[in-house]
Amino acid sequence: MKNNKRKIGFVIGGLTSGGAERVISTLSNDLIEKFEITIITLTKSKPFYPLDERIKVISCSDKSKKPKSFLESVQLNYKLARQISKITKEEKIEVLIGFITSANVLTVIASKITGIPAIISERNNPKVEYVPKFWRVLRHFLYPRANTLVLQTKGVKALYEKRISPKKLVILPNPISRELTALKKDLEQKNREKIILTVGRLHFQKRQDMIIRAFAKLNTKGWKLLIVGYGEERKELEDLIEQNKLTDKIEIISKVKNIHEYYNKSSIFVLSSRNEGFPNALLEAMHFGLATISTDCEFGPADIIENGENGFLIDVDGREELIDRLAELMDDETLRQKFSRNAVESTRKYVAKNVVNQWEQLIKSHL
Repeated sequence: MKNNKRKIGFVIGGLTSGGAERVISTLSNDLIEKFEITIITLTKSKPFYPLDERIKVISCSDKSKKPKSFLESVQLNYKLARQISKITKEEKIEVLIGFITSANVLTVIASKITGIPAIISERNNPKVEYVPKFWRVLRHFLYPRANTLVLQTKGVKALYEKRISPKKLVILPNPISRELTALKKDLEQKNREKIILTVGRLHFQKRQDMIIRAFAKLNTKGWKLLIVGYGEERKELEDLIEQNKLTDKIEIISKVKNIHEYYNKSSIFVLSSRNEGFPNALLEAMHFGLATISTDCEFGPADIIENGENGFLIDVDGREELIDRLAELMDDETLRQKFSRNAVESTRKYVAKNVVNQWEQLIKSHL
């Protein structure tokens, strides 16, 4: 029987743990019924999230190389773009879809070499530059040359509209994976443990120290704080926990695959970020029915939380506000239950089926 599926390719740095990696895995697992899918990774990595066995994963190189000069960087990335083009031709890919800045830039270059459409997906907040200058320059020059740029929030779209045709800009939120949804228990707040949860890289941007300092000011009898994540600030956070004599109340857990277990048993979720592209962990926590508190940072939380209805939004530097809101939720099970029910309802539009359908239509419009 002849296979009439059209061929598409995703491009990303690797398939390690992370928000964009989870989104690509979710999209690929769902879209494999409609398309033949190849995931092209810049460096070889074992997929962290489950992947359908029909999905091909091809790497451009076994190891990531750090260029020592600007010229070396240009040469290395041109080589990567040529390698993506070669794989694209060999696999007869008809549309390339990039995720994250460096992969997006290389996707646009490869699409021009092969003469096929490019959809790129920016997951970061362009107002906050953690991206090296080399990539910022290329992004500025090449993003307008993609066929479509997928963004996650209205705020980010407004920024890109200043230099990219609005016709090329599409807002598509992150999908909540079917695998994760399948592991969700419909727990009442009274059946959950007295756990405050936060999930994210241990990084300046995520600011878990703000949550630790707030927790230290509260009556924490019966409550625990779990910080799930890994990153360069682990030692500083551990020292802060020790200074506040909270080693028996606060635990840092790194690189977990069973994140659903923490979503299912915790009562409160806190996001303390200075900025976001789109906070996957916040969305997932609300989908699992946690009562949430988030900073009203750019961008994402205000798109998900209606303050006082399905969670609390606080000022980005609202340290005292965080203490007050945490105390309120810890003391009021009825309020936690209200936020829990409303959060589950408000995140239904983000389930994989709904978001994947939008991606399918977008991809088909380029074939």
